[in-house]
Parts: sequence; structure tokens; C-alpha cells
Amino acid sequence: MVTLFFYELKKIVNRKILWICMLCGALLLAFSVAGPLVGDYVVNGERLGSNYEEFQKDAAYQKRLDGRAIDEILLMEMQKAYEKVPLNEKKYSLTEEYQTYARPYSAIFNYVRQTTGLSAVGVTNLETSTEVLKEMRLELRELRWEEYYLSEVEKEYWRAKEEQIENPVVFRYAEGYSVLLNMAYTVGILTVFMAAICMAGVFPEEHVRKTDQQILSSRYGRKKVYWAKLCAGTLVAFGLAVAFVLVTFVTAFLLYGMEGFDTAFQIIYAGSSCPISAGQAVLIIYGIILCAGTFIGVLVMTLSENFHSSVGTLSIVSGLIVLPMLISVPEEYRLAAQLWSYLPSDIVAVWSCFSPRTVVLFGNVLQGWQVVPVLYTVVGVVVAVVTERVFIKYQVSGR
Repeated sequence: MVTLFFYELKKIVNRKILWICMLCGALLLAFSVAGPLVGDYVVNGERLGSNYEEFQKDAAYQKRLDGRAIDEILLMEMQKAYEKVPLNEKKYSLTEEYQTYARPYSAIFNYVRQTTGLSAVGVTNLETSTEVLKEMRLELRELRWEEYYLSEVEKEYWRAKEEQIENPVVFRYAEGYSVLLNMAYTVGILTVFMAAICMAGVFPEEHVRKTDQQILSSRYGRKKVYWAKLCAGTLVAFGLAVAFVLVTFVTAFLLYGMEGFDTAFQIIYAGSSCPISAGQAVLIIYGIILCAGTFIGVLVMTLSENFHSSVGTLSIVSGLIVLPMLISVPEEYRLAAQLWSYLPSDIVAVWSCFSPRTVVLFGNVLQGWQVVPVLYTVVGVVVAVVTERVFIKYQVSGR
């Protein structure tokens, strides 16, 4: 079995399409991560400087705030700075007042806006109290939970999680992790697409080249060859996903820094009630990307053996990947919307991975990112076992 596995692994690794996809994907991801630093920084049609220079300014401002709690003192400083800015003007960010007084506190300002849902003027009039900020955040979360049609059990679960979030939140510079979370959807989509392209021909090429007849005549030509080929393809799909994740991590950390692993997740994504750090959130969502890429690899290989066609399989899987980008299931259809969000091309988005929709099982509440790896594993094993029978039958009578 080991000999067969490495033989099949060598065949897959030697395919040119694998290396072309890996190289193109790696270059695209590296460019996407570096993209925000390239070109001019333009606000409302007016150039303020280069994107890299502006990033350095904002990074310096955020590092000055690093380690400070977003408490009454910091909130009051932010409000006083923004009170000097004509917020009613459309281009207030171009004013000298904004650049001089408000911009150093823009990260705090944006955090408060995302947490409370207030307008720019509303933030300046907000009572400078961490308790008020916490209450407004919970009110906004409650409205969101209603929109997701959560049950009372789920609401109580998330209320308990909200209590575990530190108050006041400590601000940290975490631009590297922010970029990684923003890039997760792009990395996930690219990973599942490339995995589908690379794995589509693993089984059909044997039928096209007529080498399957030689496989049948061999001692292990039925069961063991099937599992060796499937396991080798699964490992390659996982390796492809790992390569894309590593390229993204290395590029992001080199350009934006590694600081801020322990930053509260809410600093970057205020819509989550998970009491975790930004670093933990990054590890979770990129772990989901690895699962999605591997699962698509298995799904494509098994479907291609059932259809005996790589083109037909790619068409089906591509549709499965593209559909969530084009079609959204209304939230009132709770079960359908939740299952739709578990598709490989949707679960890799931050809003789906950390969605408040949960699965209540035997009194335990499980979040989407906890359910999906188990779901993918079960489905993958089932389709693999079913396809084994198809493979054996075709080897014997499919001439």
C-alpha cells in the first residue's frame, strides 16, 4: 500500500497543471496582499500621497495607541479631536483639522462606529462610558441575532459569550492579522478553485489513456489502487492549500508586521461575539480554508470517477463554488441559509465562518467553524466509500 501510495503521489506531483496552478495562485495572493500599499492614496478624487506613505502614518498612529484601554479617557480624547473636524462636510477627511487632530484617533473612531452603528456625528455626541459602549454593542448584536432568526438558546449562548469579552477593550496594533482576515475569502476561493482544477484529472486520465486496463490486470488493481490514488490526491490538495496559506501569511507578516496576536477579535471584526483574539480568529479561518481545499479535492476526484469525465466534474464543482457568490438564501429560511453558508466557497468568508448561527446538539451549542470540519470529513468518507464500488464495477464491467 505504501509503494502504491508513493507511486500515485509521484504521478500527481509530476503533472504540469499542478505547478502552474500553484505558481499562478501564489503570485496572485502575494500581489493581493501587497496591493493596498501600491499606488496613490486618493480620497474623494484627491491625491493625498502614496498608499505606502499613508499606511506608515496610520501604523505609527496606531502604535502610539497600542496597549491603551478604550476607556473613558481615550474615548474623550478621541471625541475632542473629532469635535475640531467639520464632520458634516463630505470631504472632511481632506481637511487640515482631520489630518492634524482626528486622524491619530481614527482607529478608535472606527471601532466605536462599528461597535455602536452610530454616524460620525453620533460618535462625537456619545456618552464617554465603557458601560454605555457595551450596552449599545449588545443592543446592536441583539438586532442582528433577530435578523438571523436565532433561537432563545442561541441568544443566551451569545449573551454569555459577550460577557466574556474584555471591557474595556485594549487597543493593539494588529494590521498583519487584519489583512489576513480581510484576505481569507480571496485565499479560500482561490484554494478551492485550484484544488478542483488540479484534482479533476486524477481518475479520468487513466480511462482516457487506457491504462486502467493495465491496472485491472495487476495484483492490487481494484481496491488498493483506488485508495492509494485517493489518499495521494487528498494529500496533494491539502498541500496546495497549505502552500497558498503560507504565501499569504509570509507576505502579510513581512509587509504589515506580526504584532497583535492577542488583540481582541472585536477590534478588527466588531460583528463577532466570539471572545477570542485576532490571532486565534486567523488560525481558525485559515484552518477552515485548509479543510475546504482538501474537501473539494476529494469531492472532485470522486465525482470525476463517477462521471468518468474531468470536464463535466469541473463544470459541476465550479457551479457549486460560484453559486454562493451570485445567490444568497434569505435569512428567514433559516436551515437552508445555514447549510448554504457551509459550502466551501462561502464558509471561508469571515462573516460565514464566525456567523452567529449555530448547531445545538444534545444540549451543546456548536459554532459553524466547529461543525464544518466534521461535516466535510463525514461527507468525504461517505462519497469515497460509495465511489469505491463504482471504481471496482467499472474496472470489471465498464468496457
